[in-house]
Amino acid sequence: MCVVCALGCLLCVGVSPAGADWTTYHGDAALTGVDHSSGSPLPFAPAWTAPGLTGNVWAEPLVFGGLVIVATENNDLYAFNEATGAQAWHVNLGAPVVASSLPCGDISPTVGITSTPVINPFTATLYAVADLRSGSSASHALFAVNARTGAVQFSRSVEPPGDIPLNQLQRESLTLDQGRVLVGFGGNDGDCAQYKGYLVSAPANNTGANAVYTVPTTREGAIWSGGGAPAVDAFGNVFVPTGNAASSSPQSYDHGDTLEKLSPLGAELDYWAPSSWAQDSANDADLGSVSPELLPGNLVYQGGKNGNGYLVSTVNLGHIGGELFSAPVCNSFGADAYLNGVLYVACTSGVHALSIDTTNHRFSVLWKGPADANGPPIIAGGLVWAAATGSSKLYGLDPVSGTVRVSQPTPGMEHFATPAASDGRLFLATGTTLNAYTIAAAAAAALPPSTPPAAKPRPRVCRAAVRITLRVPRHQRIVRATAYRGRRRLLVRRGRTLRRVYVRRLGTGRITLRVLEVPRPGRRFRMTVRVRNCHEVMPRRRPRR
Repeated sequence: MCVVCALGCLLCVGVSPAGADWTTYHGDAALTGVDHSSGSPLPFAPAWTAPGLTGNVWAEPLVFGGLVIVATENNDLYAFNEATGAQAWHVNLGAPVVASSLPCGDISPTVGITSTPVINPFTATLYAVADLRSGSSASHALFAVNARTGAVQFSRSVEPPGDIPLNQLQRESLTLDQGRVLVGFGGNDGDCAQYKGYLVSAPANNTGANAVYTVPTTREGAIWSGGGAPAVDAFGNVFVPTGNAASSSPQSYDHGDTLEKLSPLGAELDYWAPSSWAQDSANDADLGSVSPELLPGNLVYQGGKNGNGYLVSTVNLGHIGGELFSAPVCNSFGADAYLNGVLYVACTSGVHALSIDTTNHRFSVLWKGPADANGPPIIAGGLVWAAATGSSKLYGLDPVSGTVRVSQPTPGMEHFATPAASDGRLFLATGTTLNAYTIAAAAAAALPPSTPPAAKPRPRVCRAAVRITLRVPRHQRIVRATAYRGRRRLLVRRGRTLRRVYVRRLGTGRITLRVLEVPRPGRRFRMTVRVRNCHEVMPRRRPRR
């Protein structure tokens, strides 16, 4: 465990190993799409199939606590045992909307849960947005569900104010940010009828009002990302792209075809748009089809439908034409994946690998995968995985060369389908089925001993209890304290005196506490960290001033 404060103090101890879950679209808030819980590759093999889901699956599967969870267009949530495929629980959240009642669209026969839900692993709460039939109209509701049991904890409306519910599709995947659930809205396929792009920020604890960012256009400007999700950086800033909007005049910029930087409450902090925004918006060649990808060095990569890739500074987006670098790449939908300086881009012409130079702000194409490997890629078990949504196939590609290592026929799947991975298995939703494949050994799995033990030892569960206490003198304040495990944010707190206790299975890696503070001459800063891990207790220490 490591604690870092603004004064430069650093303190580290280890925490116990545990399996990694896949609790949000593409695995983490930065949308890296990397599974860190799979170890040495194993020969690829189908593991199990869960057939007969009552509704098509457009969302990515999630993995939590040994369960694989999928959402359907019938407003069903299913949980299956990660190892065996046995059903653990099932809940229906209400009657879905009949597709024929919508002004247009490509989801049929019903529209229910389209976006990928999100799970808070520290409260074991799953959040999903259901499109509910309400007479001849519809409504969008956020449900909080116990991820272990399927019990519904609460529901609340996330309908954007002044919208026409039948005209709005909640396609973008959900994400969590500083105690808020972020919910993106656009229109139905075909851009018919009157709709706008919205990002609704709802309190995850069901206390307080929703906040809403509305794209400042007269119509369109969808926030949908091809089913991807908002990207959230280490400070809680939200990055979302918008689709083509009403204006196609360079003199009347209306934030269509734009990368927006927002606060967790939806306040606009900054924005960027390509110089070609007006032409792109007029030709439906906008940025809104793919999620941003946060990169090291305060960079974000943004693709879209005009065929170009862009590197933009997350510190200063630069407004119109302010990108750091751009070059032709491909038409892109969904989300990309990033690992060790290489970005794997979801392209309609097959996944492309880009070498990213974060120092000189450049990228170049390393390789191009099979032309039909067009689903948003992830990285797991030593391979890059991408679905061929048109030809019903799953590819495993060599991350260095793009050579096909696995080619597995699958049932038909929906647009922009993307797999999830955890503990040596890959999970892919195909229509009304969920498929599991063995791809690697679980990272935490131990090798068998050369000599069998005389008696099987009793399993030992190690938990780390981390107590973090921050105190500053009266009239001083801490602006923000954020705790991380790797790149995953655990909590954010604000205030003059902060106190928090964890008792969680924290997993391998390090816990980092970052503190943003308002200093004054002569101020004092005290910090206490206590870790309990299988009865090993780190003594109290004080950082230097």
